[in-house]
Amino acid sequence: MIINISDLFLGFIGGIMIGVACSMYYITKGRITGISGIYYGVITFNWSEFYWKLSVLCSIVFATGLMYQVYGDERIMESSSLAFNEIPQITSLSTTLAGISGLLIGIGSKLCNGCTTSHGFCGLARISLRSFVAFSLFILFGMISSYITMSEHKEDGQEKYNYNHVSIIMIGLSLVLLSGTLLGAYLNKDQFIDTVVGIPAGLLLGIGVVFSGMIKRTTILSFLSVEQWNPQFLFVILGANLVCYFGFKLLKKPIFAAEFLYPPTNKVTNILLIGASLFGFGWGMTGICPFVGLALFPQFTWQIGLMYLGSVSMGMRIAQCYLNKYQKVQDQVIQINSNNYNYKTENEQNDQL
Repeated sequence: MIINISDLFLGFIGGIMIGVACSMYYITKGRITGISGIYYGVITFNWSEFYWKLSVLCSIVFATGLMYQVYGDERIMESSSLAFNEIPQITSLSTTLAGISGLLIGIGSKLCNGCTTSHGFCGLARISLRSFVAFSLFILFGMISSYITMSEHKEDGQEKYNYNHVSIIMIGLSLVLLSGTLLGAYLNKDQFIDTVVGIPAGLLLGIGVVFSGMIKRTTILSFLSVEQWNPQFLFVILGANLVCYFGFKLLKKPIFAAEFLYPPTNKVTNILLIGASLFGFGWGMTGICPFVGLALFPQFTWQIGLMYLGSVSMGMRIAQCYLNKYQKVQDQVIQINSNNYNYKTENEQNDQL
């Protein structure tokens, strides 16, 4: 077991920041903060939600870019580990592994309707049976996958670019996109409040993911490791859920919405089980979930910035095609059963007559 008290403290504080961000959006707009769902809405150009979702993602990138400029390869606390993984620990990631991991995570997150933020932070805080089952499978299959691919986790990558300059470029790009997002939301009045609220929520998520240590794939891989277990991520979960549990109960009605919108809490389906298992297996390959993949954008590498996130996008689209087909079949079955029921009811009425 690996224990660093400073890292555990930072993990808890970072978890609290993430919990505050999730609670903020829940209290104001009545929505669960699921990064995979937000990401999917952006890559599919769902214009009814596009601006506020893009504002969250851009704010995360902006915040982690600033944090990289402040800390880089230094420590947040004197006795803690480095704030970010060193670049060779990221560039050493196999592109094949990154692609497979992203594909599984993309498919899995869509099938189980969530990722580490929606199930692990928001769902557990809501005492959702679905989220308890999904997150347990994330960890179980993540441990299995991490053990299988352990030999692939090397640290002999190369630092090809000046990543301080790369992060500055990403900060500038995120600011440009945020400005465009605010303008688009202002012209489209329905999304303006959502977009304004999304910016501080995204900033807190970005700062929280760095403080918590989640930004480092080594933190997650060590948490999923059987031999050298590091409990830091457990303190992240604890901090986030503690805030979300009380934050979600703060109001009976959201400030800027008519009602709270959230998925059912107790419906566990085969699709959920399959999706959570695929997500966990992909997560254990790299230690990167969609939230962390986006947060790492200021440390832009081809493995994560293109291969991983591109595969996540592809996996999500594949899963959505399946879900559309599955839902169509389900609707047909319901229609047939409804027709059979009406037919039997008419016959029973005729017999009675």
